[in-house]
Amino acid sequence: MTERLNRIEAILERTAQMAKANMGTIEADRYAIAQLRSTVNSLLQLCNFEAIVTKLREIRLEIRWLRTENQLILEHLFRRQENC
Repeated sequence: MTERLNRIEAILERTAQMAKANMGTIEADRYAIAQLRSTVNSLLQLCNFEAIVTKLREIRLEIRWLRTENQLILEHLFRRQENC
């Protein structure tokens, strides 16, 4: 019976050591996951920033086109008035 208790005690000690080692690993993993989340969020913000810049460029081009159209319309209207 004593021998059996000694084996159980040894198994429990190893299990406790493994659990303690696993806790360290778990903490390290939590830290790595937090860093990974931070990196992913930064990348997503960068992607969103790039998408916003692209959209702003499209809007700027559209504004230029509208200005050109407006200028042509105004020139056309004022030429008509001068010819009348």
